[in-house]
Amino acid sequence: MYQGTNPSALRSREWITQALLALLEEERYARITVKDICQRAQLSRQTFYQIFASKDEVLEYRFGALFAQFRAKCGNFSGISLRALACGFFAFFAEHQDFARVLIANHMSYLFEREFERYLPEIDLFRQINETEAHPDYSVCYVAGALSQMLIHWYEKDMDLPVEQMGALTEDIISGRIFAAGGNRTG
Repeated sequence: MYQGTNPSALRSREWITQALLALLEEERYARITVKDICQRAQLSRQTFYQIFASKDEVLEYRFGALFAQFRAKCGNFSGISLRALACGFFAFFAEHQDFARVLIANHMSYLFEREFERYLPEIDLFRQINETEAHPDYSVCYVAGALSQMLIHWYEKDMDLPVEQMGALTEDIISGRIFAAGGNRTG
């Protein structure tokens, strides 16, 4: 993936990303070709391959950009509680539900889990786990899977619960409180 600062390349990277996202609203991901993306972006295949190695890498770039925005919204995750993190997570993905719903419709929800697993270790809460646990990768994997599935379920239920309630529920599940109470949680 292109890492430079050339303004023309950066502009092309955004055009390619927007072209793929637009195509995903019209066509299944498996049927979209690099040629289709290039035609929509009005760029050459050569330009595409100078910036991205594949259309999968375009989605990875999009997730990376989203995570950078999420990090900025959460103050770089410094000293953030699990509940605040979860509330921020659901609020953020409520704002970006079009992208998420396109991925779900294209049977690509596995990308949430994979990308969350990649980015969770950058959050203070998980850095602390990495320092104290013998197998922190399992903790990160568990939380990434839980967040992914909760997000997907929340979308499928048309975001029926408010963000604050999703944050509290996530905190109670991840911390084990909901199971310790035998499922009889109040609030």
